[in-house]
Amino acid sequence: MILRRATVDDMPYFIESRKVILGREDDNSIDNILTEYFTNALRDNIMIAWVAEDNGQVISTVCIIICPHVPNFDNLTGKVAYLTNMHTVPSYRGQAIATKLMSEAINDIKEQGIKKILLNSTDVGKPMYEKLGFIKNECYYEMMLSNETV
Repeated sequence: MILRRATVDDMPYFIESRKVILGREDDNSIDNILTEYFTNALRDNIMIAWVAEDNGQVISTVCIIICPHVPNFDNLTGKVAYLTNMHTVPSYRGQAIATKLMSEAINDIKEQGIKKILLNSTDVGKPMYEKLGFIKNECYYEMMLSNETV
């Protein structure tokens, strides 16, 4: 098994894993949008992506989106990493592949001087994240905006 930083050539795996995570793996209507997003984000260095590969096949993925925030006393750069698209092919689960991949991604984030990582987790992922040292904080609030004025 090889753990490595992803390249643009790996984008089909990120698209596939994203659709699985969203529960719509057979829906190709978003493929072009995801291709453009992942390709541009990787090229513009606002995304760090890692893959685990076995016999030439990507078996696990993780994306880290670099988000600019207002600097504060604990984070002078203001950069925050948002972890998303963590997915392992079901037949490879339970082998600590995701944990190893996450460790590589975390080390990459540290090397870039980023001090904070945020993520949302499914119930399945919570034990791994907690084992790695993530702590559950308060919930996020969300607002969907329309083009109409208030």
